[in-house]
Amino acid sequence: MSELPHRSSSPSEFLEQWLPSAFAEAGLPPGSEGLDVSLGLVLEGEGGGEWIVRIANGGVTVTRAARDATPVTYVQRVADWRGALYDGAGGAIGEGASRFFRPGALRAVPDGAAQQLAAAPTPAALAELAKLDGLVRMEVSGGAGGDWAVAFKLGPGAIPSEPTATLRITAADAAALARGELDPMQAFLGGKVEVLGDMTIILQMQAAQMIAAEAAAARLGSGS
Repeated sequence: MSELPHRSSSPSEFLEQWLPSAFAEAGLPPGSEGLDVSLGLVLEGEGGGEWIVRIANGGVTVTRAARDATPVTYVQRVADWRGALYDGAGGAIGEGASRFFRPGALRAVPDGAAQQLAAAPTPAALAELAKLDGLVRMEVSGGAGGDWAVAFKLGPGAIPSEPTATLRITAADAAALARGELDPMQAFLGGKVEVLGDMTIILQMQAAQMIAAEAAAARLGSGS
């Protein structure tokens, strides 16, 4: 996989120039080659903006444009986006969320529950997630570079001013989840993962990811 561009590169350079080339080199995740879907991207802060990432014809294009019609939108501060890519900010959660911006890493399915919890949606999951409506925010405290967050707008339309649901976890507990030392259910029941707002949309988001993963596995198994 191509090395990440220098951290001083602008988000526009990274997204519009490097990312499509990196996908062309690494290829799409298995089961995604025949899709034609779009992902919205909003980066807030200096150098930020709105983009549409389109997966079609076996490749990826990135265009600066309004993302209101896209089925899923990745929402984050520029500082947090850079922090996860270059500094390990967000710990295991940041690792999962930043996979979409490192195409070679996206081909490997994360093993840990923490990465799966916040992983940017694979191309195959976008159609399922488009059926939902809400904003899910994930916050990590105590990790490299301080507090860190990412959000996903599920379904088209305007981004709400407040999250539909927020997940909060410490970097240490996220690392324990990733290593398999902390059971996900026990983490929820024991308050190590704090949930604010509507828990239903989080369950729906995870179910959509599972449906897409199972469908991709079935296609691989059939050789289609």
